[in-house]
Amino acid sequence: MQKFLVIISFSVLLAISIGCDRIQEVVMPQQQEETLKIGFVVAGERVTYPNGAEMAVTEINQRGGLLGTPVELIGHINKEAGPEVSVQIAETLIVEDEIIALIGPNRSSHAVEVGPIAQQYGIPMITTTATNPNVTNAGGFVFMASFTDSFQGAVMAQFAIEDLNLTTAALITRKGDLYTEGISEFFALNFSKFGGEIVADESYEGNPSDFTAQLTNIAAAKPDVLFAAGFVQDIAFITQQARVMSLQNEAGEPTIFLGADSWDSELLFNDENAKIEGSFFSGHFSPDTDEPTARAFVDAYESIYESTPTGGVAVSYDAVKLLFEAVERAGSLNPDEIREQLAATENYIGATTIASYDENRHPTKSAVIFTITNGEKQFHKQIAPF
Repeated sequence: MQKFLVIISFSVLLAISIGCDRIQEVVMPQQQEETLKIGFVVAGERVTYPNGAEMAVTEINQRGGLLGTPVELIGHINKEAGPEVSVQIAETLIVEDEIIALIGPNRSSHAVEVGPIAQQYGIPMITTTATNPNVTNAGGFVFMASFTDSFQGAVMAQFAIEDLNLTTAALITRKGDLYTEGISEFFALNFSKFGGEIVADESYEGNPSDFTAQLTNIAAAKPDVLFAAGFVQDIAFITQQARVMSLQNEAGEPTIFLGADSWDSELLFNDENAKIEGSFFSGHFSPDTDEPTARAFVDAYESIYESTPTGGVAVSYDAVKLLFEAVERAGSLNPDEIREQLAATENYIGATTIASYDENRHPTKSAVIFTITNGEKQFHKQIAPF
């Protein structure tokens, strides 16, 4: 029988092991006192994301809890299954566990399906790294903690043309996923808007390991840049095979690879088959930050987990902190009052910063551009909202 769901009930400073062949259910002691329950949903392989959320819960509990009551994070890792399982998880958290709010999911294709459940029950929901702007379409209870792909796509397109002086681009896109299709479309629209030309547009479905056909067509177009809109396992195969084919532009120079926030994963950086040296991609957060609040977050995370937080961990931390600050401003657990205070958020400063929310509950916030140098992710520049 196929294993679809792994459930983990988190306690203070729970460490989630990485690299195991399977994730086992963790049984925690029953709570002896009343707690306020926060739901947290993760889809896919991003098993470190709950660490950021747990840090935020630990901080509030060390201060005496939320409105004087301890907080409990109930986390679910939907490692292998599709959006329908995330929907089932969300409804169980709301109806049976009686959560006061939902954090996540991290994937746009899941978040866009879970949003209507939160809206139906009137439960505040803050997504983590779900970046497609459609994830908030369900209604006023659904918020994003990350920037949108409309912004991220524009950032990378403008960077390619104005900073790298590239004028022709090819796309390779995983089809059938809201995030990958969306970020590819936003990059293409903005690349053309800024004066560039899309010379090849290839796609694939499922989880192929052979991209020869798509890359052959792209090679014939000789693009300055290849924008790869896929997941980690896709990027490793695509970049490896593209370098074997010696993908080049019209001047005979190697085509530069560009990506988006899905690239920000140790699974990619540690994959010896991936040929991403010299590539650039956008992300949510740089651990090299000098901003005091963000620096404190990085230092605390590294001391607890003995690893460096990625953007998804930082945004997961921020999503929980945004909720707590809204509840404290409201002075109430009334969902409508929490929703109103989330919408009124101004100048939030955490691991990342949010200036405000617009009418679609999309945050105004900056993006970071990274490059791969000597096999390691390096901060390149920060892009303010525009």
